[in-house]
Amino acid sequence: MKKVILFVACASMMASSAMAQMSLVKDVAKLAASSKVEELQSALDKIQPAFTNPETANDAQTWFLAGKAAFGLYDKLFANKSLGQQVDAALMEKALTQGFEYLQKALPLDSVKETNKDGSFKLDKDGTPKIKTKFSKDIIPLLTGHITDIAQIGNDALGAENWATAASAFGKYADIASSPFAKAQGIQVADSIMGQVRFFQGYSQYNLKDFLNAYNSFNMARKLGYTENNIVDFATSSLANHVQSFIDKQDYAGANAFVDNALSGEQNNATLWDIKGFVTELVTGINDALPFYKKSTELDANYANGFFDAGRCLYLQANQIIEDNPSATNAQLKDKLVPIYSEALPYLEKAVALDANNTKAQQVIDDIKYKLELMGVK
Repeated sequence: MKKVILFVACASMMASSAMAQMSLVKDVAKLAASSKVEELQSALDKIQPAFTNPETANDAQTWFLAGKAAFGLYDKLFANKSLGQQVDAALMEKALTQGFEYLQKALPLDSVKETNKDGSFKLDKDGTPKIKTKFSKDIIPLLTGHITDIAQIGNDALGAENWATAASAFGKYADIASSPFAKAQGIQVADSIMGQVRFFQGYSQYNLKDFLNAYNSFNMARKLGYTENNIVDFATSSLANHVQSFIDKQDYAGANAFVDNALSGEQNNATLWDIKGFVTELVTGINDALPFYKKSTELDANYANGFFDAGRCLYLQANQIIEDNPSATNAQLKDKLVPIYSEALPYLEKAVALDANNTKAQQVIDDIKYKLELMGVK
């Protein structure tokens, strides 16, 4: 009998919880439709528990109402500002950012596969499951209608060096503007603009030391044709810094796996081959690394780092010969060293030609020429 009473009590509690959540959502729906700042703020405060409650956390309506309230609050504050009234700029920024976050959460939850009575999926003519939506018709216009606003937030944050806000805002703009649903609504953003947005997203991530995401953003910008602001250098540095995070932990296997995975999709990326050489040099030495450095120069005749690394590797090979033969004279070493130095010099000279600030390359060139002179080679 006690078990039955306990079961009934639990069932009663569950029903009570569900009713409470339904009542909460109902209350928020009324507040979210308001045009008063206080009521919209109240909607955002009240909806918070629903984000983590099992009854509502995966319900599209929860996130839709939160996003609607957030955008409503932003729009009201923006209107007040346009009328010359004093408004809380930080609250405006927060409301707009939250609006995107909440609605981007709601959108995939609103795509539900229709089912038959037996539980099987209803199928469209092409054989794919039928998808029903309830809130998407309202979500999509809200998202697309605010992309200019989020871009401005990004620009303001960039100027203030608020990197986290800038990275988030530029990412939201680019993701929404390039989405199929935005294009279906006739939104067309030129590649030149989108490339610039992705660059500044990457630049903000770079300053946050979020190097992997920065590298991905720079790559997206480059694919869109963006070539300004030393983007190649930033992409290279981002990639190198991310690989360095593995090396700092002496996780050479992780570094190799990351580079190999990146190379699987970008076989013609000179930077990746150069970094592959760098990791290989650390693990198994310069002899195994040299082919990767050479590969980078073959892929990109303007990639200074690749030429320097190839020339440096050859120079170190020659140094190893000298160290292994401490009692040998210049004449005795000449036949072994001259071919290596002769191969190294063009790489190093090209590195300096591409990057006049590479003083290390110039120092190696000077040392090679000095040694060649000692061996009687002009």
